[in-house]
Amino acid sequence: MLLHLSKKQHFIRWEPPSPGRVKLNFDGSRQSGLAAGGYVIHDWRGTVLQLGAASYGRTSILMAEGRALHDGIQAAFLSGCRNMEIEGDNMVIIQAIQGRIQVPWQLRNIVIEIKATLDQCAQVMIRHIYREANMAADWLSKFGHSVPVNLLFSECAATEFRTIIQEDWVGRTLVRRGT
Repeated sequence: MLLHLSKKQHFIRWEPPSPGRVKLNFDGSRQSGLAAGGYVIHDWRGTVLQLGAASYGRTSILMAEGRALHDGIQAAFLSGCRNMEIEGDNMVIIQAIQGRIQVPWQLRNIVIEIKATLDQCAQVMIRHIYREANMAADWLSKFGHSVPVNLLFSECAATEFRTIIQEDWVGRTLVRRGT
């Protein structure tokens, strides 16, 4: 008898933040032994407020993810954002910030700094998302490999990036298959 197990399908898409909040999506990347990170900050109307990309040199993907989150939180905080929804696709970073796991020693200092900044905010929600809903931050993290210094900007002219932002806003939905 041949048994066929069906795999569940999850429909994944980027969602704008609640009214009055900003959403920070972050991601890290590692290519040829070098790490980079990126983040995007949107308001509740889907408007891109800030973008960031940075090259971090020779470090782990875990550190790249942590530094991208740190950079994004600092940019949002310095811009006056105190009500944030934060999303990333690295479960270790998310759970470390949430206090659900013991912080890996490599991240201890950066997690302390992140938490100190978030403690000054009015409302913060941080959650894990699948990478299909994090495509803009993923694109920026890869772009980070091409910048010599940390880059903070408010818009990106790259057609591929603009397409991702536009498709996120109109509700592009992707299918993720799992068990």
